[in-house]
Amino acid sequence: MRSSPATGLHLRRAEKADCSTLAGLAKSAHSRPWNQAQYLQSLVAGHQCWLLATDARAIGFCVFNQSGDEAEILDMVISPGWRRRGLAEQLLSHLIAQLPRHTRRLLLEVRTSNLAAHSLYRKLGFSEDGLRKNYYPADNGGREDAVLMSLALHPNVKEAG
Repeated sequence: MRSSPATGLHLRRAEKADCSTLAGLAKSAHSRPWNQAQYLQSLVAGHQCWLLATDARAIGFCVFNQSGDEAEILDMVISPGWRRRGLAEQLLSHLIAQLPRHTRRLLLEVRTSNLAAHSLYRKLGFSEDGLRKNYYPADNGGREDAVLMSLALHPNVKEAG
């Protein structure tokens, strides 16, 4: 395990055995969480996941996919009881530092209503690139837009080929 900047917290790569824990954390934080099988499918597909934990329990994670010169955040959770302590920023900063040097952009999408996430992403330098209309299911039975965001990482790295 690697220690994170926050005292008593550790980061490590999630494994297949962690899928139940990931699903439990997602259920505590998302209105439409992935289930255990979806996390397992994600890891089997080659997606990476960094798990943030205390000595006693997992409190957050970030799932992402690397494809060529781009990476995409697929899911991210900080347990509700651990929010507003800068942990999401530390987790994302760690992820960004671990991306391969040839990664030119980090992509994500976020619900228009998730103002805390928008603020965090802007603080880290992400820019808004567009909108996916009616992308997410909403609690009221309707749909919610997704904001597409990206962070330029190494724009001067030449593509292989």
